[in-house]
Amino acid sequence: MTPPSRPAPGTARETARTLMDGMENDAAGSGFELESSQRQAAERLAAFGAQIAGRRRTFSRKAPRSIYLHGPVGRGKTWLMDSFHARLGLRTRRVHFHDFFRKLHAGTRGLDAVNGTAIQHSIDALLADTDVLFFDEFHVHDVGDGMFISRLLRTAAQQRVPLVVTSNYAPDDLLPNPLWHDHFLPTIEAIKEMMDIVEINGSWDFRRFPADGSTSGTGFEAFGSGRIISPGTPGQLGRLGLFRPPPSQRRVLSPTTQPIVVKNSDPDLLWVSFEELCGGLTSASDFLALADAYTTWVIDDVPSPSITDSASAPAWQRFSNVVDVLHDQDIRLFLIGQGPLDWDIGAAGNILPVDLARIASRLALLGRSSVDDSPAREEAAGS
Repeated sequence: MTPPSRPAPGTARETARTLMDGMENDAAGSGFELESSQRQAAERLAAFGAQIAGRRRTFSRKAPRSIYLHGPVGRGKTWLMDSFHARLGLRTRRVHFHDFFRKLHAGTRGLDAVNGTAIQHSIDALLADTDVLFFDEFHVHDVGDGMFISRLLRTAAQQRVPLVVTSNYAPDDLLPNPLWHDHFLPTIEAIKEMMDIVEINGSWDFRRFPADGSTSGTGFEAFGSGRIISPGTPGQLGRLGLFRPPPSQRRVLSPTTQPIVVKNSDPDLLWVSFEELCGGLTSASDFLALADAYTTWVIDDVPSPSITDSASAPAWQRFSNVVDVLHDQDIRLFLIGQGPLDWDIGAAGNILPVDLARIASRLALLGRSSVDDSPAREEAAGS
């Protein structure tokens, strides 16, 4: 496979053209053309890349304005950012929202967290020797997370490290909870002051309608090769190479501090129930640690999203975090439940996750197996 081209030394216009051509070639290789808002965002990224390259050549301390890409789910924000990131060829670091907080907390161990030194030390380490920080799935729903984000932005500005951010939220819509939104307004104003706000607002969700009718080109081929299986008969599972583990294979894992009883943890394959994974006190750090160890996950006994009560709200939010992590880490996922396993429903009250649309879009990448599918149809759909 030919490695992506790097922008050659030259004028800012030449560098921007090379980067733009690279992103267009990546799109063509994935079977589509950049639509209007994607093209505008790509042009802004290419100009930004030329500024960064020029800054490196001239040893300038002046940083270009950061970029905040936002828009509805599945419009290609992460794809575009990753295409640009792969072709920039400078000192970069890419973090996902959940991974950012894992790195942040990992860097605080053994340090003085009381006076804020630990958090600052961890943020400094994240930004060290970095020309650009790429931050995917930027969102704020918790006031505590908002404080950490505020410090990151402030430190990045002080150290002249520009950011490229993707988000499903316009800046004004961050931390939407009316009880806390006003506390985040200074940070929202700082975002608008230091970043160019670029909306990607195409008319359809590319995850649901990929160019070639498959997940090819999404960048998440392993995740997209998983399936949603209902009701999970032995025949359905067997045709997919899945066999329910016997009770003798159960074991306890402790990915961070929270023990989890799993039904099977063979090399590369984790099999766990929805209740055990999401019904307790697990966190995104647990899911990230498990994603490092297992490339295929099977979550069974998944309840129907249409049958919920207020007591299940924390479990569904953890499930949302699981899907986020597995999608970002490109982990193959099988979901098994009686059904109906349909996330394209309204999020009533505070029961289902506030980011339900994003989770539904991610899960739309998975194939489906139902009891009505013939063996030939299931095999043709792939496993």
